[in-house]
Amino acid sequence: MLNNILWQDCVCVIAPYPNNPNPPEDFDPRSDMDISGQGLMWYARPQLFFKCSVCPTGQRANKHRHIELSLVFFSTFEPINITPNSVMQRNGVPMLYDSASSSNEPSLYICRVSNVLGRVPLMPCFVAGNKHPTLPHSIGSRQGAVADSRPDAGNGSKLFEVSPWMWRYGRGQPRMVSVGEAEARRKERRSEARRQGAETLKRRRAESGEDFYERQRSRRAGDADEQ
Repeated sequence: MLNNILWQDCVCVIAPYPNNPNPPEDFDPRSDMDISGQGLMWYARPQLFFKCSVCPTGQRANKHRHIELSLVFFSTFEPINITPNSVMQRNGVPMLYDSASSSNEPSLYICRVSNVLGRVPLMPCFVAGNKHPTLPHSIGSRQGAVADSRPDAGNGSKLFEVSPWMWRYGRGQPRMVSVGEAEARRKERRSEARRQGAETLKRRRAESGEDFYERQRSRRAGDADEQ
């Protein structure tokens, strides 16, 4: 799962402590899955997955009390409301800006990997005729997002919209193998296809060569008969 997440810029995570005092297992998708990004579910870009060991105060020498945790550093995609009357926003499509593109030193959060719920499809968002999917200079900086320094500069906060239609596209059936195993099988099939393609090309070249020499022999035999 982690390898698959690393290929995707955006994931949704359960808000970590102290923004959410409840443990991840108490998260209820039926009531807590607020796609606006303003509730207990956040949009995030993983920056670093790592493991570390922690221990209770005064128990450093007691290795049996140490606990190994899988953690992730992440930056966030924050909600922004600059086109409330657009067709997308009127239909409940959240607009976000990448907080990491709004500062030279973006804020990073940390949580357990178990807080990561899965991937989220994002679409670059072009606003007010801007050539780049960034906050236009004409709108100006607001809500923590930074506008382009000049018209069409493209150096402002990057804007995105969540695609609920792509997000709802499901498998229809439960996954029977892990993501890693499925990827290994795809690589094996591609390798086998390349091997078979190479053998087919080699065989066709060989057959073309035999036909060429056979035609040459037939032509020489025909010339000899005419003489």
